[in-house]
Amino acid sequence: MVGLSPPSLKRADVSAATGADGEHAVRWWRALGFAEVADGDTAFRKDDIEMVKRLNDLVAKGTLDDSDILRLARLMGASFSRLADAVLGAIPELLEADTTRLATTDADFVGFVEDSMQYVWRRHLVAALARRLEIGDEDHLQAVGFVDLSGFSKVSKNASRDEITEIVETFETEAFDVVSSHGGRVVKLIGDEVMFVADTFDDAVGIAADLIVRLGTVEALPPVHCGVAFGPTVRVGGDVFGQTVNMASRLTSVARSGTVVVERAAAKHLFERDDLDVRPLRRSVDLKGVGRARVVSIRPRTTPPVDQNPLPVTPKVSSQAPSGSVADQTNEP
Repeated sequence: MVGLSPPSLKRADVSAATGADGEHAVRWWRALGFAEVADGDTAFRKDDIEMVKRLNDLVAKGTLDDSDILRLARLMGASFSRLADAVLGAIPELLEADTTRLATTDADFVGFVEDSMQYVWRRHLVAALARRLEIGDEDHLQAVGFVDLSGFSKVSKNASRDEITEIVETFETEAFDVVSSHGGRVVKLIGDEVMFVADTFDDAVGIAADLIVRLGTVEALPPVHCGVAFGPTVRVGGDVFGQTVNMASRLTSVARSGTVVVERAAAKHLFERDDLDVRPLRRSVDLKGVGRARVVSIRPRTTPPVDQNPLPVTPKVSSQAPSGSVADQTNEP
């Protein structure tokens, strides 16, 4: 199939051929939703070089700036990741796809978007095929996580449209960047919440902890709270469903700001981690639709105090846990 030939180039080869700023190239790559690539890995092709050249050319001409590219990359990356899974069972629809129906007022811009759609679609198709070949079509085990902005509804009541846009775009940018850097995949954005999947429980906890730290340094953002679960999932149309998803969502709903909540049985080995403050709850919690569960609250040790992250234009965002949270149940001083 066109575009699915084995890769033959390393990151250094792409940089040498394009002269691209390495930091910008990595940001574009992560925003597209692709997993992190080590310097020594052979993971690129000639079309990667051509795409980076096109990106550089469009920036130089002023047709797009870096924020435009990142916004488009996140949109197309999320959309085509889901599309790749959905179309595997519908090859006729795939062959009938016609990208030439895009309306145009700028030939360079439309040409770039059309080529980008084909390029991103091919790479996500390779990843989707690899997953199917590895695990088959049956349900499989994976980690599911949710990251939710604490008190976003309250913040949005007092923030301007531009401030809300900045909050959402910053949140999405950091989420795509962190999830991709840990080898995970953003499944979808649900308002002020991000749902992601990862191959292992530790990967998902690492993603959630990293996001707490990263977002905690951004003054314009309220703090986040997270939940992570591991177990069987069902993939439908590129989305992920099942009891594990429900569990992760319920765990998120009882997490306090700046923490990750997980089931205690899955977290036994985390107590030995120096980078995490793991606190077991004294009593079980009632998770709607799930039942009672024993859980632990995890806080990255490098996390800044949550009350240092209010919106400058709004009253300080409360660091209290959401309704029904486990904020006051841990064995904390």
